[in-house]
Amino acid sequence: MDFTQHELGPGVRLYLCETGKFKTLTCKAFVQQDLKPRTAAAAALVPLLLRRGAQRFPTTRDIARELEELYAADFSADVLKIGERQILEFYFQMIDPALLPEGEKLLRRGLETFWEISSRPYGSGRFHEPYFEQEKHTLIQELEGLVNEKHSYALVRCTALMCSEEPFGIYKYGDVDTVRSLENQEVYDHYQQLVNSYPLDVFVVGSGTEQAAEVLAELIKGRDGRNALHSPQQVEVGAPRCFEEFMDVQQAVLVMGYRTQITYPDANYYGLLVGNGILGGFPHSKLFMNVRERASLAYSVSSSIEGSKGLLTISAGISAEQQEQAVEIIQEQVRSIQEGMISREELEQTKSGMISSMNSMNDSPAGLINRNLIGIVHNQLRTIDEVVESISAVSLDDVVRAMQHLQHDTTYILRPSPQKGAANGSN
Repeated sequence: MDFTQHELGPGVRLYLCETGKFKTLTCKAFVQQDLKPRTAAAAALVPLLLRRGAQRFPTTRDIARELEELYAADFSADVLKIGERQILEFYFQMIDPALLPEGEKLLRRGLETFWEISSRPYGSGRFHEPYFEQEKHTLIQELEGLVNEKHSYALVRCTALMCSEEPFGIYKYGDVDTVRSLENQEVYDHYQQLVNSYPLDVFVVGSGTEQAAEVLAELIKGRDGRNALHSPQQVEVGAPRCFEEFMDVQQAVLVMGYRTQITYPDANYYGLLVGNGILGGFPHSKLFMNVRERASLAYSVSSSIEGSKGLLTISAGISAEQQEQAVEIIQEQVRSIQEGMISREELEQTKSGMISSMNSMNDSPAGLINRNLIGIVHNQLRTIDEVVESISAVSLDDVVRAMQHLQHDTTYILRPSPQKGAANGSN
């Protein structure tokens, strides 16, 4: 199932996937902006505030009642991070209007509700003040609570330290101090710029998408789309750096960050993806088999690619006393791939797993849409068939060539405190 692309106006792209497979109409809209500390924090507040109320639906109860009358439709909003872009996401799903009485009328009502909640928050020239203060407090709690998820916290800290002078080092929800300093009018004004002037991509999956496109074209108008965005910064790697932090944890979390200098538009991209799969993307991967199973050095270990920025990260839950041994064996696995020590079985099993995962995205409308996020950031949408073909064509030499670009940049370890209550960091 593929999308057809249409231009709705300045900076607005509409993607339609006509299918009756899911018995639903699913719509997602994405607004992109460059990652910056203050605007990242401001945008992170927006989804919380939109869910509180809109001009026509001033309370969460009013929103819930309207969605219920649309046969239990669903609305949500969040912010995402792809490379050095922060993306404001709006989601709406309802039963396929073709299956409902007065379907055409309900289609229009549903999409009007979707855009009302997304673009007309409750308030007069600013967000409703009680909502603003409450959701600001909620976001601060969310940021402060990140430390309770030790694995996620370690990944965020490694990224922040590794990319401290780059936009990629900014967390998708900003930081506590910035959120505390935000004022209602500032956030509202920035939100208005986002919905009116920044690149907007809208995806629709379901039957009758042409009718949906007509309604959306009426709703989304008057935008100027003048704000251009920047490409990710590429950084030369110096000597590898090591950071450690202490916390009241039972086991340590090790994160190793590599620069690949390969991103989504590059010819070596799929070689890198397959290489990452062989390294740590599957239960048969080298990291899982050699670090966890054979050496028993980690209770969990995996690797992942950030294909827009061009980073590879390896994370492992280990015993703090075994850090040096774990790092040594992890680096051995990276070198073994760079030297071509890959069996045909490893290569084919990895490609098969990746293709299966890619094909499974056809099984949900959200999966169909979300897989295109990196494509809209780089203005290169690829169909599932194109991606499957590219993965199938990857050879051992392609993997070796791509993985030889890896340069170790940062090692971060979150380890148990020497004394209860101690907390410090060093490098």
